[in-house]
Amino acid sequence: MSRRAGAILGALLLLIVGTTVAYANLVVRGIGFGTARTTAAVSLTVTADTGQAADLYPGAAGAIYFTIANPNPYPVTLTSAILGTPHNQNGAAACQASTNGTTNLTVTAAIAINVTVPAKAGTGIGNPAAVSASVPGAIQMTMQADPSCQSQVFLVPVTLSGASS
Repeated sequence: MSRRAGAILGALLLLIVGTTVAYANLVVRGIGFGTARTTAAVSLTVTADTGQAADLYPGAAGAIYFTIANPNPYPVTLTSAILGTPHNQNGAAACQASTNGTTNLTVTAAIAINVTVPAKAGTGIGNPAAVSASVPGAIQMTMQADPSCQSQVFLVPVTLSGASS
């Protein structure tokens, strides 16, 4: 074989080797992992918002108002409200939900709502504000309401249900 033929054959071998390397496939396998947090009941703080305009009078239905703080690291969507027996903010006041056998106030027991509270809402600087919410028409003052109920603030226990969103 001549030198020239040997050089060409060597160049072809290099070219073939280079081509083979270019089409080589690499497969890398391994294992990744993720850890789920321990689930627990959603923790929210619900506070009565007594700074709203009065909308109750005999025969009328009014809203209950509240704010919700969410210390959780995820948003929460609330879908229902269960309302308890209303009572006067001033426990010593003459007007309560019922006075001298007369029912002054009634509430709607269960109401569908749709309120989303962002993660960390109402928990301090740099976080979203607590969410203000209301349930319109949830509390009613009866036509027979005692006159002592005028200008009174009534509190309604609220149980909210929902899930992380």
